[in-house]
Amino acid sequence: MGIFDTGRRRLEALEREVLSNPTPQNMVNLAESYARQGDYARAVDVAKKAIEKFPDSERCALTYQLVRKNQFESEIRDLNQSIRTRPQAQHYERLGHIYLSELQNKNRALELAQEGLLKFPSSDALHVVCARVRMERFHSDWLANDAAEAIRHSNLALATSNSNAEALYCLGRLLAESGCYDKAKPVIESYLRLVSDDDNMRQLLKLVDSHLPESVGDPDDALAEIEQRHSLSPVGIEMLQIFQPMRPSGAPSVSPSKVENFLRGYDAMHGYKCSAVITKSGELIASHSRGLVPSDKFVYLLQSVYRTAEESSKRMDIGAFVNGDIDCSLGKVVVAEWKGLVLGILADRPAKLEDFRHAIDKFQSFTS
Repeated sequence: MGIFDTGRRRLEALEREVLSNPTPQNMVNLAESYARQGDYARAVDVAKKAIEKFPDSERCALTYQLVRKNQFESEIRDLNQSIRTRPQAQHYERLGHIYLSELQNKNRALELAQEGLLKFPSSDALHVVCARVRMERFHSDWLANDAAEAIRHSNLALATSNSNAEALYCLGRLLAESGCYDKAKPVIESYLRLVSDDDNMRQLLKLVDSHLPESVGDPDDALAEIEQRHSLSPVGIEMLQIFQPMRPSGAPSVSPSKVENFLRGYDAMHGYKCSAVITKSGELIASHSRGLVPSDKFVYLLQSVYRTAEESSKRMDIGAFVNGDIDCSLGKVVVAEWKGLVLGILADRPAKLEDFRHAIDKFQSFTS
């Protein structure tokens, strides 16, 4: 009985901690604790709140996916079995929907949709999955190719079913945000004939109507400018704000001295050697070293690794870089991007990946 009492007290202490000072780390810990007890309803609730509060935290996203996956485990297993033995479009469509809408695993949803389209190229539902994932990526990373692919998949879905509301929704928004107001207008009107109670799209149509004389002819050129600027135009921003709060387009305003003091706290990490924080454009915010590795050399390494990772991600069409690690003769380097800032940490044994994850969680909490 004492063991259960101790476990209950620990859970209650974690609940109080999350209530008073929620962080990615303690919210994940609470969700995992509920899951271990088999209380998946509470685990899902906490994990969902975690990704809403910390939308850029990969650990929160993964925890949500894992907890939710337990609820869909049987159906996912059956669908995968059907795909292996007697694949049909509906199997890919349902599995893609589960990963995108229920598990919020956009990468897996896109992989499944692309695989399914090789066998069932006329599936409008699979084209919609691709369009939705690409549009979400575009709104996060501002890569022109993502928007162009979302537009392409929306058009392919509409070629199969011209009354596919989700395809019209994606196409209308992206054409409007890229400045092709004359092309967006009839698409949005078609959507509203199907979904007449969508007030957000009605607001978008009003904005489109008010800017019709300013329409651009080629969406590709407009999208290239958006990628270069890493932001929509002022009108595009106004349109995006109808659907979602705008996240900062650049790095948050932070005090270099406060960041440096924060990095000094990593001294307590097992095997820690040095760390640095830069902006996505490569500007140094702050760095710290125990002295074994010169700070300037580590900063140069961090800048080079992040720049190369970003360029490679674009060439491979896999979205923007989020985090990664490299093993070298001095130990392990972990790089993570968060809200326009890039953190790099170098540590050697006995540091474990879990130590790096905790260090990243602390940084995310510090800058939230």
